[in-house]
Amino acid sequence: MTDSFMGRIPVPILLGITMFFWGAAFNATDIAFDYAGAGIITLLRAASATILLLLLLPVLGGKIPRSRRIWVCALLVGAGSTTLSLAGLGLGTQYAGPAIASVLLNSAPFFAVLFARVSLGERIKLLRAFGLVVGFVGVVIIVLSNPTETGSGGDFVFGVVAVMIGAVGYAAASVIVRWMSVKEIETDLWGFTWAQFLCGSILLIPFGLLVGDPGATQWGEPGFWAVIAFLGLGPQLIAYVCFFVALARWPSGRVMAWSFLPPVVAGVIEILRGNIPNAVALLGMAITVAGVAIVNHPKAESADDHPVATIDPDAEHPTA
Repeated sequence: MTDSFMGRIPVPILLGITMFFWGAAFNATDIAFDYAGAGIITLLRAASATILLLLLLPVLGGKIPRSRRIWVCALLVGAGSTTLSLAGLGLGTQYAGPAIASVLLNSAPFFAVLFARVSLGERIKLLRAFGLVVGFVGVVIIVLSNPTETGSGGDFVFGVVAVMIGAVGYAAASVIVRWMSVKEIETDLWGFTWAQFLCGSILLIPFGLLVGDPGATQWGEPGFWAVIAFLGLGPQLIAYVCFFVALARWPSGRVMAWSFLPPVVAGVIEILRGNIPNAVALLGMAITVAGVAIVNHPKAESADDHPVATIDPDAEHPTA
């Protein structure tokens, strides 16, 4: 895979790859829970992607950033997209329940639209806003079609706050990447991705150690490391690279709407495994897909929906 190759891939395909891996992450993480707690899984997912990409940088022609400005951006993006989103989802699942955590994390596109409007002046047409609402409603239906245990009292409130912080961090990180495009802050795609992974992984260490219970982790199980390898390579490395390139070319609201699709992908994977969801879940999946389709309809595009160069896969970045 080369930078030039990434630049030639159509955005819908990039986002499709991202959503496939993010959807598959639900199933893979569920398997990983047989070996370790959420903290260790989250930390190793980010750390393994960081190490793998560092080893691949010479092959990919990537360069480690040297600019302080790029490192500041990498720190902010890593803190939002890696640290806050993954830790928030883990804590939210533990204390508020998986259903509540999934719904609240999927509020991120709404925050992204707000942040993009304030920081970038991106406008959103009523049709696209309607599509966002439809997509979110579909996610809610999917999640609530299979009621699970929820927290209560102070633990529940803590879990809700944690996952909302994760959603805000995820949205903010996405808008920062978009902001880099609009402001034409050029940097090497692979080097920047590695830098934000590194920053996010370091910030995740306390979470992993405090929440993960290293002593109870089955470190010697090959199955555990196979799942961690998949999470690091697919949902973390490949998915985020594709997502960043997509953000370089489409407005934040249009890209973020696709993040409603991972629960649909997870449902399709379960169908392929012979576990057919109930009728309500299937209805929610259909509504979610319809919402994303509305967001991407040509009539939902505004004058701001023009491609911008950023983390340009085809550009040379001698000073990055």
